[in-house]
Amino acid sequence: MPRIRAASIAEHKVITRALILDKAQELFATWGYEDTSFGDIAAGVGMGRTTLYDYFTDKDDLLASLVEETLPPTIRDLISRIPADATPVARLQHLVVITLEFLATEPTLGRLLHREVHKLSESARQRVAVAHQSLAREFVETYRAGVEAGDLKTLPPGLAGRFLNDMIMSAAQALIDADDPGAALPVVAGAMTDLLFYGLAERGAHQPVRNALADLPRADLRELRG
Repeated sequence: MPRIRAASIAEHKVITRALILDKAQELFATWGYEDTSFGDIAAGVGMGRTTLYDYFTDKDDLLASLVEETLPPTIRDLISRIPADATPVARLQHLVVITLEFLATEPTLGRLLHREVHKLSESARQRVAVAHQSLAREFVETYRAGVEAGDLKTLPPGLAGRFLNDMIMSAAQALIDADDPGAALPVVAGAMTDLLFYGLAERGAHQPVRNALADLPRADLRELRG
């Protein structure tokens, strides 16, 4: 067991758990989730593999815990960057682009969420879904506000969310595959938002989607990770 890092065992466990999560995130970024073993994480923190089981039941539990602790505050920060006076259509546009930017360019959490979640156990996937709830709720409420304003079409329950999710994940993959995801973001986001809003907008409600991209908030992802 690593040396005691606090005045009490309880405090020591809190500190050690945080160190494990930090080391796991670092190793996942370096070697990838599948190629990082429980033993690698334990060795990185300076403990035996068996001691690691005192904190996490398995690697899926560890990743789900990492998402639970880091994703909700990251989502709050991203949403806070959207202008409060944005129309529902503009707000939805902002949500799409900041989500794309996070998924495609955040080197650890964003890539893990895009590539690894579907491989996790059912319980771990459910925990990740709960951690996403605030972002999902923001998308739903913004879409509904756009429908009420007469700017967006009414689709069957759940269908708009499914379309949005599938389009965002496809666009994120296009960015991940790009040689320079940051440079590709305006092109990919512009193409997606054009398709999205010209597909959802009622006649006469079209807005200059591409021109608005220049005004979107750009997250400083290094600060988010800090």
